[in-house]
Amino acid sequence: MNGVGVIDEAGRLRLLGTGAAGAAFGVVLVVLVASSWTPATPTVLVGVGIPSAAVGAAIAVVLQLRSWRAEGGYAESIVVRDWIVDGRVPPDVPAERWIPLVQAQAEREGAGWGKIVLSTLWIAMTWSIRDQHGTLVTTMLVLLWTGLGLWSACWVIPRARAARALLRRGVSTPG
Repeated sequence: MNGVGVIDEAGRLRLLGTGAAGAAFGVVLVVLVASSWTPATPTVLVGVGIPSAAVGAAIAVVLQLRSWRAEGGYAESIVVRDWIVDGRVPPDVPAERWIPLVQAQAEREGAGWGKIVLSTLWIAMTWSIRDQHGTLVTTMLVLLWTGLGLWSACWVIPRARAARALLRRGVSTPG
């Protein structure tokens, strides 16, 4: 793919998951807006939900591909992920290559905490207007915001912290 390189099965599954999350976000967002004018009926869910799911999925996949391009391609993003998971960078990798890549991962911790704060506020806001949108829309929104917060807490922040720890340790030299 243009600037992304060859994507393996795990990458395709990640794109599928990203598309599903984007579709869910698109549906919830559009149904939330539409439910301000009309009740959330099956007709509304199908009539506006399906097109918004398609648009949300497409946007999410494009953003994931763009992220991989920015990281130097899919293969490079996997190499960096493996360095972070292993907690070490091979000694033969030059510092001018690995430091910016790992630093970019470490800097995502702030974004992760921001998502947790926002998801908490959005859950409270959603709950406070539950009588206006009904049980279905309220449940969809609470699940969406909870998923966003959990993703940040269980994936984004720990990975950023591991990257920061890797930066502190540096490259291990052969002894």
